[in-house]
This record gives sequence, C-alpha cells and structure tokens, in this order.
Amino acid sequence: MIKFFRKIRQRLLTENKFSRYLIYAIGEIILVVIGILIALQINNWNEDRKQNAEEIKLLQNFRNSIEADAARVNQHINDFERRNELINILLRHINADLPYSDSLSIYFMNSTALWMPRLDQEVFSTLTSTDLNIISNDTLKKEITSYYSFAKRQFDIFISRYANIIEDASKNIFPTRFNALWNNSWNDPEKELQGGRVMIPNDYEALKKDKEYLYFLRSQKNQLYWYVREPLKQAKIRSENLLSSLDQELNLD
Repeated sequence: MIKFFRKIRQRLLTENKFSRYLIYAIGEIILVVIGILIALQINNWNEDRKQNAEEIKLLQNFRNSIEADAARVNQHINDFERRNELINILLRHINADLPYSDSLSIYFMNSTALWMPRLDQEVFSTLTSTDLNIISNDTLKKEITSYYSFAKRQFDIFISRYANIIEDASKNIFPTRFNALWNNSWNDPEKELQGGRVMIPNDYEALKKDKEYLYFLRSQKNQLYWYVREPLKQAKIRSENLLSSLDQELNLD
C-alpha cells in the first residue's frame, strides 16, 4: 500500500502536476489523520470497555460483601433483642422480689453474652482513591464511602464500648456475685444441650438488694440500646439502602 502511494506521488512529480500532487498530499495527510483518529477511538473504546468491566466487578464485590453484612446484621438484631428481653425479665423478677428459679441462671448468663458484630471492611480497605474513581456514579460512590466510614468510625467504636462494659463487669462485678462467668457443663454434654451454660448467683437474696449490681443491670439495658441495638438498626438501614442502589446500578432490579 505504501509503495502504491509512493508511485502515485512520483508520477505526479515527474509529470509536473504540482497542483494535483499538492491536493493528493493533503488528501494523504487527511487519510493518515483519519486513520490515527480511528485507532485512538478504537483504543479509547477498548479502555472504556475494560474500565466498565472493572467497575462492574468492583460493584459486584461490594454487593456480595454488603449482602453478607445485611444477613449478619439481621441475625445480630434478633440476638440482641433477645438479650434486651432477658434483662427486662431479670429486672421484673428482682423488682417484684420473686424467689430464685433455675431459669434465672440461664438468663443471667445469656443477658451478658457478648458477640462482636462487625461490618466487613476488607473490600473497601484494599482500595485506593484511584480504584474508587472507577465508579462512574458519583452519588453511589459517596454512598459507598459513607457506609464504610460509618462502619469504621461509628459502628466499630460503639460495639467496642459495649464490649468494654461487659469485660469490666466480668472483672469487677461478676466474680463476687456469681459462681462463674458463662459457665459450661463440659462434663455433661446432655445438660449442655438443655441449656447447661449458666451463671448462678452466690446469694440471690443479697443480689436483689445489691445496689452496685442493680445499677449495672439497669445501665446495661440503656448501654445495650445505644451501643449495640441502635448501631445495628442504622447498619440495617444503610446496608439495605446501599444494596438497592447497587442493584439499580448493576441493573439487577
């Protein structure tokens, strides 16, 4: 092809047809420019397609992680609702000055049981600002950033505060008032299956009048709400809203 164009140029020059040569040269330049532009357009199209594939993969990773978060959050909401219910049962029982029953030992144990709910931050923590710029939807990008900011700066902090409260009580309140913390019947598997994990009061009648313990129990109800149940509620709302936005962006609705 190059030899073909070269022969045309040489023939036009030898025939002294300079004006035609000039027109031809300009046309050749235009063809070259068009070829370059087409090549650039194809390259840009390939880059856009590659970036779009990377964006979809990233959004799908976020979606999978947040969907798992939502499932865990719902489970923890149920668990800590139960913890709150058990604290209410204990307070009603003590306030009514009712006698001790074996079921109370299970309530004492379960009301202080501690899980550490968390929102998985692994996908987000491995990204750089450049990676985030792959996301073309600025509103969605802000929503994702806000979700993980909440997970790290609010959710984790509040859950840790509640864990510290229970850990402090396990050192300074429970040892003198119960036989063990989260006691297990390891030597009796059958009893374990029937709810053998217990915290038995050393002196239940004295416990009912124990101002320090009662202060802890009443405070625990409020702390459980502000440090665990309310953050879990916010996590549920945020995860469900973000999942909806991701589904819309990925055309999964």
